[in-house]
Amino acid sequence: MKQLNTIRWMLVGVVAFALVGCKLESLQDPIIVTNIEKEFYINLWEELYPNTRNLRIDLQSIKNQDCLNYGIDYKWEAATNQFDLEINDITSPADCLPGIGPANAKIGVGDLNNQFFKMKIGLGEAVINEGQLVVSGDSYTLQMDTEEGIIIPEKVLRRVPNSSVWGFVAYQNNADQSTASDLLGQLNTFGNPMALTEGKYGYFSFLDNKLLVSGAPETGQVSSFIIEYDGDQKAIQEVVENFRANHSGSVSLKVLTSTGEVF
Repeated sequence: MKQLNTIRWMLVGVVAFALVGCKLESLQDPIIVTNIEKEFYINLWEELYPNTRNLRIDLQSIKNQDCLNYGIDYKWEAATNQFDLEINDITSPADCLPGIGPANAKIGVGDLNNQFFKMKIGLGEAVINEGQLVVSGDSYTLQMDTEEGIIIPEKVLRRVPNSSVWGFVAYQNNADQSTASDLLGQLNTFGNPMALTEGKYGYFSFLDNKLLVSGAPETGQVSSFIIEYDGDQKAIQEVVENFRANHSGSVSLKVLTSTGEVF
């Protein structure tokens, strides 16, 4: 039986207990169920495009499934100043992609103006969490009054600054240190270093005065950078492509932009 059915049967049991052990006049009092098992992660993500940005909500089951392509059935309703999300169940794929991993679903919220939105996140019809989504010029904040059945790992997602270019240069062998340093210096000449507010931006984090780019190698030497640059991005692309074409050592690099390009 699916995971959410467990919650529904739990509520049936609570109601049955109330009917047997409570006086008739108390049956109209609300029944509050707390400490529901955490079943889903909820994460915010900012999709970057040349002329717009869209907020996305990513759902992920906390428990791994026995295929890599399990989905999540949900219902999404958007009004002028309110969003309602009802998470119904985990859905099995028609054709199993072998492996172990969480079930996933991605919800496109859209390009939002700076505004305060009421937010409801429910697990079926049994549990409803109420809160708010606040959109500002520099961040998205999802703050729920309760988090029954869900976990929101990062309640604040900072927005990627306009006209920013960031990435990393990494190497595994000490013999490539000079090559990596030269490449990093060349990329930094395209713009001035960008000042950041501490926090997590999705594509990178700036914490304790240190820039960490998502997807960078976890071993070897890694140097990250972020600059302010609103010039022709083809110039940066040419530097990246020329380097890859002419160097075969252990140096790797990745460059991203605030308009969605990845080099």
